[in-house]
Amino acid sequence: MVSGFPFFEDGDVSIRIHQDVYQLHSSVLKAQSRHIRDLLESLGPHGIGHFGYLQLELVETKSHGYGVLEIRDTDDSYDQGLIYYGQKRPIVSWSADTRRHWSNIFKIFYKLSPQLHDGDIKNVLGHCWDLVSLADSIRSTRVVFPAIESALHELGQKFYALVIEDATNWIKLGTYMRSAFIFKEAAIHVIGNWNALGNVLDYLPTAVHELCETKQANLLRLKFDMENRILSYFPGERVHCGSVGPGHRHYAKNVILWQAITSYMHWIKVQMAKNRCRFSPDGGAWFYRAINAGNITYSDTEEKAASSAIQRDPDKIYMLNSYLVMVQESVKGFVADLLVNESRYDPAVMGQLPYLTCCKVEDDELPWMVWPDGDWYIDSEEEDLRSNCDSDDDDSIQYSGDDDDDAFNGVSLLSTRFL
Repeated sequence: MVSGFPFFEDGDVSIRIHQDVYQLHSSVLKAQSRHIRDLLESLGPHGIGHFGYLQLELVETKSHGYGVLEIRDTDDSYDQGLIYYGQKRPIVSWSADTRRHWSNIFKIFYKLSPQLHDGDIKNVLGHCWDLVSLADSIRSTRVVFPAIESALHELGQKFYALVIEDATNWIKLGTYMRSAFIFKEAAIHVIGNWNALGNVLDYLPTAVHELCETKQANLLRLKFDMENRILSYFPGERVHCGSVGPGHRHYAKNVILWQAITSYMHWIKVQMAKNRCRFSPDGGAWFYRAINAGNITYSDTEEKAASSAIQRDPDKIYMLNSYLVMVQESVKGFVADLLVNESRYDPAVMGQLPYLTCCKVEDDELPWMVWPDGDWYIDSEEEDLRSNCDSDDDDSIQYSGDDDDDAFNGVSLLSTRFL
């Protein structure tokens, strides 16, 4: 028996998966899995042993590696060795992973949180895919998918860090599950890290790739407009210095201001020449963050060019530095929209990412919402799944199973024992 799973004394279905024995309720199993419901309803008197409850066992199947539940022949000597003496077929020694997946399925059926990792948090994505595949096979996606979302949400920042490590595969999982919560979080990182992902993007589903590509193109236009705005910048404050001739603006002779602007723009253009702007592998993240932080170090050549005419005048040097600060502070606002963090990942806790996370996908942009008749996975008998995929609000990421509460009448964890 899997440690920590409740053993229901009043259970009327016994399921054996080699070493693990589950004493469960047929009403719960029927409500949560259409495959198990069909199996139990087809039994009649078969499968009822002298203990007075139905007995099922997990056997191998060619379709997948998770096994399939079948009626157990109660005349077999299951516990008498490695061979069924009645049918002369070997007992399957299921792996720890397979046993864990079935344990998680049964936990979900009883509204308990599944265990998505075995101590190594990096295995979560693989375990989620296994649970999804197993839920497909027993036709219980309506129950299992929301429970997976809820369990991932409980991981908090650990989950969001996992998405960063493999955003393309998480977005595939979100697409398959039609999960707004998973899809939208992964999409932020796919779009933000677009320039660095390279050929990996070719393996995205077509509709997902087109959505992210469109978002990336819009983001590029925003960056282009912002960079042009910086290059054409002149401070709103026009300082009058001396008389000016006809046709000249009153700030034209403010040499120190022009020197400050020239030094700043030289730094901007040097970074662009080094390909640190929108086309860089990080999408310009370092460049835009440096502008916002005022983290600009002028080279010796720039400093000498700016101060050549005033290097012996402390007052003018002070004025030059003041103008440089003014320019930097004014330009900060140009990049503000690019530095918004739309991800649930918290850089203050987990560390700064090397790319931007300012582009998000809205609910009405989700592929299965834009193309409801597209080739998306959905079990035709699991239509309630739709209600789980329309929003990623925190309140919606909860496993409730309210529609099946009738199946739990008379079932209480208080009357069980835990092994």
